[in-house]
Order: sequence, then C-alpha cells, then structure tokens
Amino acid sequence: MILLVAVAGIGIRLYDLQDPPLDFHPARQLRSAIIARAVYYRLDTTADAATRQLAQDLAQLEMYEPPILENIVGFTYYLVHGEYVWIARIYNAIFWLLGGAAIFLLGRRLASWWAALLGTAWFFCLPFSVYASRSFQPEPWMVMWILLCAYALYVWSDRPGWKWAILAGLSGGMAILVKVVAGYFIAGMAIGVVLATLGLRSALRSRQVWSMAALMLLPAAVLYLVFNPSRSGEFFSFWTVSLSGLIFTTNFYADWLVMMNYLVGLTNVVVALVGILLAERRYRWMLVGAWAGYVLYGLMFPYQYTTHEYYHLPLVGLTAMSLIPALDVVVKKIVEQAALWRLATAGLFVFMAFYSLYVARSVLYVDSYAYEPASWQRVGEAIPAGRSFVALTADYGMRLRYYGWRAIAVSWPSAGDLNLSALHGDAPMQTEDYFNEVTAGKDYFLVTAFSELDAQPELKAILTTRYPLFVDGDGYAIYDLDHPLAQDGG
Repeated sequence: MILLVAVAGIGIRLYDLQDPPLDFHPARQLRSAIIARAVYYRLDTTADAATRQLAQDLAQLEMYEPPILENIVGFTYYLVHGEYVWIARIYNAIFWLLGGAAIFLLGRRLASWWAALLGTAWFFCLPFSVYASRSFQPEPWMVMWILLCAYALYVWSDRPGWKWAILAGLSGGMAILVKVVAGYFIAGMAIGVVLATLGLRSALRSRQVWSMAALMLLPAAVLYLVFNPSRSGEFFSFWTVSLSGLIFTTNFYADWLVMMNYLVGLTNVVVALVGILLAERRYRWMLVGAWAGYVLYGLMFPYQYTTHEYYHLPLVGLTAMSLIPALDVVVKKIVEQAALWRLATAGLFVFMAFYSLYVARSVLYVDSYAYEPASWQRVGEAIPAGRSFVALTADYGMRLRYYGWRAIAVSWPSAGDLNLSALHGDAPMQTEDYFNEVTAGKDYFLVTAFSELDAQPELKAILTTRYPLFVDGDGYAIYDLDHPLAQDGG
C-alpha cells in the first residue's frame, strides 16, 4: 500500500513530463528556467561564445531567493549534455515524495498505520498539490524541508538529544535559506514544540534549543542581511508596509477563504483544525505554531495571499499533518465494524484518491502548451537584432526572454499591475505621458496580450492611429516607433 501510494504520487507528477513549464505561474517557472539555462551555458565551454554570453545577459534578473535549485538543474543539464527543462519536474517530484515520507513517518509516531497512510495519500493526490509541486520554483523544495523539520522536531521532543536537535536545525535552516518565508512555519513549529517539551525557563537554558535556533536562522540571516540587505528592505516595504491596509478590509478575509476553499477545500481545513484538538499535546502545539505561522504569513503578504496560489503550498503539508489525528479517530471506529463496512470504507477512500488523481491528470492532459515555444521563437525572430522595444505581453516578457531569446526594455503595465499601483496609493497613470516616457529611444512596441490592449483604449488609440505596423503576425503585432504616421495638420 505504501509503495502504491508513492508510485501514484510520483507518477502523476511525471505525467505529461515534457510539456513546457507554462501550466502553473509561468512567469516564475520561466524565470527559474532562464537562470538554470545560464548556469548550463556557463559550464558548457564548448557552446558558441555569443550564445553563452546572451544566456548570461538574459539571466540578469532581480534575486528573489538564492538560486540553489536553478544551479542544481543547470548542473544537471551539463551532466546530460542538453537543456531539458522538464528535469526540474523530476527533482520536484522527488522532493514532494520525500516530504510525503516525512508526513508518513511523523504520522506513524502518533497514530495508526492507516491514518498515517491516508494523510500521506491526501498530500499526494490533492489536485492543487499535483499542479504546484511540478512547478519549477523553490516552493516545493521549501515544503519538503519544512516537513523534514517537523519530523525532526517531533522526534527531538520525544527524546531530546543533540542528534535530532542538529537535524531539526539544519532542515529548518535549509527551508528558510531556500525561501525566507518558510521562517513563519519553522519558527511557529519550533516554538510550539520547545515550549510544550521543556517549558519556557528550561528552554532558555537549553544549549540544544539555542543551537537549533542558530542553525535555523544564521544561514538566511547572513545571506539577506549581509549580502543582500537592500533587497530585503525593498521587498518588505513594497509588499508588506504599503499594502498593510488590506488586512483591515473584509474583502481580504473573504478572498482568503475563497482561495483556501479552491486549493484544499474548506471542509478539509475544518477537519484538520479538529485534528489539532485531537492531537497529542506536543504534536498539538507544533501544529498550533505552524498554523499561527500560516496566518501571520498571510497578514504580512496580504496581496499575494489572495492572488498567488503558490503562496499557499505549505498549507497542503500543514493540512495533511493536521488531518492524521482526526483520521486516526475515524480509522479506530471503522475497524470495530463488520468486514463489509470496513471494505466499503476502504473502497470509498480508494475512490476519492482515484478521482483526485483523475481530475489532476485530466487538467494536465487538456492544458497543452506544446506549440508555444515555436510561436515565441517566431516573435523573437521578427524583432530586428539589437533594437530596443516596449512590450505589452504575458508574464512580463518571460516567455519571449526564454523561448525567443529577447529581453524587453520596458514591460507595459497590465490591468493587474495598474490595480496594484492603485492599492499602493499611486496616482492614476496618465497614458499619454507615460507612453512618451517609456518609448523615448525605443524602436518598437510589441503587443501579444490583445485582451489587455482592448482593456486600455487610450493606449490602443495611440498605437493604432500614430504608428504603422512593422509586423502583423499570428498572435502578435509590432508597431514601428521610429516612423510615426503623419498626423492631420502636421
């Protein structure tokens, strides 16, 4: 049964393996792919010199977190002598499998075998879990480290010793290093477990506790506060301070609940919260700390919590861990029933798992992006080399940057970007003035997001009445900014 669950969990994540990474937040996935490609060409000294340099130039992107996974994938490209972006999906499938193993082993320490297996199966089969854990970005790897840390913390609480203290510190430190926001979950779990195990006074005197804290915090602290302090301050100021007013609106909490229901199901969340009440004392406080971290995470990043699904990926592991105590109560009641009803219950669980996997597989099958790389290559080839251009396009130009090997000079804001600016309290954009500002010295204006162009009639009027079409392609249009049309009376 364990093998069956593991094979199903990793198999669904490798389904449609070679489809381009455009199925889930493509801007983030392509960003990682661009960085991994640069690593590959930096290592491959046999490649064309111009191509190697262009790969490095296109990878000059703002650092969100240390590109550890991107370097691993890029090095793997080098080992296999080719750039195969689907390699990242294999890595993430393995990471998710290890995270599931941590959930199962944790569940076995505090519940029955069947409850641990069912909680792990839920972790593997949830459709959102499938889509998000395939994504080429650090979140799936971060979740793995969070779950490994949870297991190490609980084992340490069972029998405090240096071995598990160090393992908990290292796994927690890796989670925070991979993605600093993991600190909300790691800190919550660690505080809950330590206080439930030792109490405040003994914890403050414990060398193991201080060592765990140091291992968890120092790597990320050195990276973000010493080597990249400006990025840390700017990110906090832009996404937290300036958008903090959202947490005082009822719409924010309503949207948060809608997001949770869409991703994991509010019924599952309610059962998981009941599971906290049924859990053993130390495990209960670890879960309380983790859930507190999830809530604090949302309050610190209110805009992303209601617009970016992958910000909720740790919720999948957190819910799975919390479901196990509740499932244990159900299993204990079921085993007391007659064989017929035990079989019926088993059939129900199997059907639920199969249905979830079927839904995930169907979405992956229907959403095919096989033809997009070639189309973006054509867009890149249509723009003369060495010319600068503005673009109204999807994913902030990442598809063009990756597949077309062209970087846009300025990304024209979408409706979502304009809404974000309004939330920041910025003055409404004056289209004419902004157009003149960003197109100064540029040669072309590329449009691929025609629905966005229709949503901005002033921009559409400027382009269509003042500038000739340089290329009217299949799914894209390029306006020539260097040769404006003659105006009446001009």
